[in-house]
Amino acid sequence: MDPAELLRQRGIQVTAQRLAVLRAVSAQPHITADAVANAVRAEIGAISLQSVYDALGMLVAEGLLRRIQP
Repeated sequence: MDPAELLRQRGIQVTAQRLAVLRAVSAQPHITADAVANAVRAEIGAISLQSVYDALGMLVAEGLLRRIQP
């Protein structure tokens, strides 16, 4: 499914940052937040680590991702 459509179905505003975070996690399912930030920066440019954490937290809260804590 298209990541943008997936966000829309959940009532989540579609942003370049959220789409890039989703793509990064889709490409590497067990990726760290720091690695997500690096992948997103490579794709869209500047993004703060806090913005990555915010996006990941929102995606977890909406049930689109699961957080795994070792």
